Amino acid sequence: MSIARDEWKALPGPVGSREDEGGKFVRVFRGAVRRGRSGAGAAMAAGAGLVATMTAAMGAASPVDAPAAPAAPATFPSVPAKYYGNAGDIPKCRPGHVCATVAYGGKYHVFDFYRYGTYGLSNWHGRGRVVNEQAGGAAARVYDRSGAETACVVAGTAIAGADWDRAGKIKLTTARC
Repeated sequence: MSIARDEWKALPGPVGSREDEGGKFVRVFRGAVRRGRSGAGAAMAAGAGLVATMTAAMGAASPVDAPAAPAAPATFPSVPAKYYGNAGDIPKCRPGHVCATVAYGGKYHVFDFYRYGTYGLSNWHGRGRVVNEQAGGAAARVYDRSGAETACVVAGTAIAGADWDRAGKIKLTTARC
């Protein structure tokens, strides 16, 4: 809704709502008061007032009071990941792949690594599992943030209890453990 500068004083009434021409529900905020500003400054002041009014009207906590949700685990470069509600729902890692499980939000992210290379880890916390279903002597190595190797998973094996709080990288390599 666009309000001309001269119309601000004339807007009566409480916060309300209506349907626009397309049938979409929109919230209309009325009662903005012009306080000696003009042009872009007035529009910015009105916008700040409308945000505060909208937050109060919707019962939302202010950004200062709201706890920040932890960021989801991710890799760089990105690899496919799926989210599972129960540990029992996690399927077996496919042949030729390395799978890493990270607990997040009471559920599990399972990352599916396939190509050789080094992958940076962000927001990986707690303890998890690494399953190496590669063939031959291919290994999956876990490194801490300082670059020291903390685990090496031989092809055809798995480790449970990987410390994701310390982990900084996972590397898929042809070099044996």
